[in-house]
Amino acid sequence: MKIKLFTTILLILTFSCGNAETKLDENNLCDLSNGERVEDGWSGNDKGDNFCNSCECMSGNLVCTEMACQIDTPEPTPEPTPIKKNSSGEMKYNHPKITGEVEEVGSLIDELATATSNSENKFTIFIKALELTGMDEEITSLKEMTILVPPDNVFLSKFNEANLNNLITDIDLLTQIIKSHLLPYEFKEKNMKKFSHLDTFTGSLKIEVLNKKIVINEGIYVTSADNEVTNGFFHIIDSIIMPEEDIYGSQSNNSSEDIKLITLSEIIEKNLLVDNLVREDVEYNFSPDFTLKIQLNNDGNYSGKFLCNNIFGTYNLSEEGYLKINQGGSTKMFCIPPDDNVEMNTQEIWEFLLNEDIEIFSSDDNINIYFRSSSGYLSLKEN
Repeated sequence: MKIKLFTTILLILTFSCGNAETKLDENNLCDLSNGERVEDGWSGNDKGDNFCNSCECMSGNLVCTEMACQIDTPEPTPEPTPIKKNSSGEMKYNHPKITGEVEEVGSLIDELATATSNSENKFTIFIKALELTGMDEEITSLKEMTILVPPDNVFLSKFNEANLNNLITDIDLLTQIIKSHLLPYEFKEKNMKKFSHLDTFTGSLKIEVLNKKIVINEGIYVTSADNEVTNGFFHIIDSIIMPEEDIYGSQSNNSSEDIKLITLSEIIEKNLLVDNLVREDVEYNFSPDFTLKIQLNNDGNYSGKFLCNNIFGTYNLSEEGYLKINQGGSTKMFCIPPDDNVEMNTQEIWEFLLNEDIEIFSSDDNINIYFRSSSGYLSLKEN
């Protein structure tokens, strides 16, 4: 009996609410943690006791009838202290992630060779010119560059077979021609449009934009732009840029006279008299009294005199920018040439004018005008 009584008292003390002080008074009241007193038989939650879910007032003793599971209250996560970084001033860019296989670009020679085998355009003549002159290695050594490349069909339309063979063997001239197509910086076509002139390794190119298309030297168009190589770009063009010198006339005339490309507007309304003609390595000279006199006006018409005949007709500029003289009419006049050769030679003038794509050049002093084509040139003076 004594053992049972001792056990009961021990259990009561063990499950007594930790925060509630057990008190026994004459009225059998129990005191809660918050100071409230409850009657015998009360049961509920002592909100001030974190260890007991439910308590009961039994004969003045507040007994815990259901223990609470102790829950560790998580400590709040401290806010990280911002780390201050000193900026180096370097700008960083977020580039899109490139997926898949990226095609590598090659050198100019490699890319032209690839284009030759995979497209309608062939570049065998330009590649040969690069290799013969050693310009292929010089171009590869440049940190950056842009080159304008005419395909084979442009060379074949500008030069006959004999002149093309002569050109290929003239390394100095060939080098100058290539350098006339070579720019010392990288230019996409859209960037070229921002300039009125761009310098090459031998001179300067005039740049215009017509109908959103770039026009070089008033008549050369880009047919394929932004072809990438390891150190820049190449653009395919529809004509050849000749160096600013008298390629055809200097050797024939034993003259070192410098010439420059000029616009059609610079010869409009000028009375021009043909002085001589160099064609297919043959030179023709003309008497001032028996030669072609011609004047071009702003309306696309020309007039003049041929031998003793008054002439008239029309002219135009081709899409490539070449001057085209059209067959016209004449008013027959009677005169006797000094000899048969004069009449025959003057006929050569018409054959040249009516069958050639003509570029217009002028001497530096503007005294001589040159109508130049792939087969030769016509030298004129203001009358």
